[in-house]
Amino acid sequence: MKKIILTLLTFLVLFCKNTSIENSIVVERIQAASSADGTSPINVFIAGKYWKPETSLDGITIFFSNASKWNQKGKTDGRAFFNEISIECQEKKGYVAFYKDGSYATNFDCAKETPQKIRSNGVHVIYLLPDSGNGIKTVSFSQNGKKLDVLYPEPVLGQVTASSTLPNYPAYGLFDGSIDFAWVEGNKSDGVGESFQIELEDEIDFSGIEIFNGYQRLDALFHKNGSVTELLVSNDSDSFVIQVADKQGGQRIFFPKTLTGKKFTFTIQKVRPGKTWKDTVIAEIILLGEKGKRFTVVDKNADEFKKSILSKAKNTILSSVVNKAVFGDVSDGRLDYVFRSNGSFVIWKEDPAEKRVLDGNWVFVEATPTEAKIKIFGRDHKVVTQSLDSNSPYAETTEEKSTLIFSDTLTVKKSGNGLQMIGKKVQISN
Repeated sequence: MKKIILTLLTFLVLFCKNTSIENSIVVERIQAASSADGTSPINVFIAGKYWKPETSLDGITIFFSNASKWNQKGKTDGRAFFNEISIECQEKKGYVAFYKDGSYATNFDCAKETPQKIRSNGVHVIYLLPDSGNGIKTVSFSQNGKKLDVLYPEPVLGQVTASSTLPNYPAYGLFDGSIDFAWVEGNKSDGVGESFQIELEDEIDFSGIEIFNGYQRLDALFHKNGSVTELLVSNDSDSFVIQVADKQGGQRIFFPKTLTGKKFTFTIQKVRPGKTWKDTVIAEIILLGEKGKRFTVVDKNADEFKKSILSKAKNTILSSVVNKAVFGDVSDGRLDYVFRSNGSFVIWKEDPAEKRVLDGNWVFVEATPTEAKIKIFGRDHKVVTQSLDSNSPYAETTEEKSTLIFSDTLTVKKSGNGLQMIGKKVQISN
């Protein structure tokens, strides 16, 4: 009888633990276009901390995972279930624009902090854009009036290094929250035998990963570059091989045994070669611990990179460009842009005939107080609107969408009271 009671109690404890996770919000990953010194987007889930952007054009994006499937291997199901969201701003003024699954939903009034009702059968992603560079202290979710626990990737201090790295694709890019950036091995072959290593300040129980394999910024890039199909995972005392699916999107892989420690190495054993380039790419990784725990690595090298960008820009014409959000009026439209100290950029252009967003990475070539050259590379997403009958004000219109990979070299010069950035494909003047 005692054995039966003990078994039932054990079952109830496990059931309650599972229920706790299954009825929570699981954050797959969270990313910010920029973060002011000392802040992080994860801080919106940590009491007493906050996140603040470096420029007023930047927000945070939160991707969700299905809590009811948190312990299932394979493709991750990116949905969360809640019908109310609350936001607490750092300063009680202005607003935070709220976007749900790619569409604008509403504004949060920072002075009132009124919860907003959400109608949805599952939310994949939300985007929060503070007004005038305000910060965000907390983001919370409720279902039918009950506040839900949030399971998010806990930040762990450490360092991520690699046996080789392609320039501008550092190993710490594996933990930046964005699948648009990545680690790319730097070997001239297909990357077999190359590795990356995680060295943490604190010990963790490491039981699996969620991985975004290959270059996920665009379908074409995924196939043009190589991806991993087999990884050797090891620490100081144990090792085993895991299979990785050659597909886009997130996938959850549980290890055959839990590894405990501070140092872990991942070595590429097999790859699917790229159709165009031999480079093998991994876009993003989340570390999985025991009982549903999730971890991300905070690497000080990422901050050192930002500091190096700001140092290079100092006393040059780029000091008026880096981390300076520019809002510009052009003929019949707008042209806004920002070049960030984390090496990313975005350019928005809009007029009656065309909407265009260019985003990606930028790197220094040279800079002086009067002129500079920078290289940019990334996506060019274009939406062209055409009228089916230009003679009729009531004519129907069509939209043609396209996304291409591009690169360009921009020359930055002073132009009147502003700047101009001129390249073969991109021209900016303000």
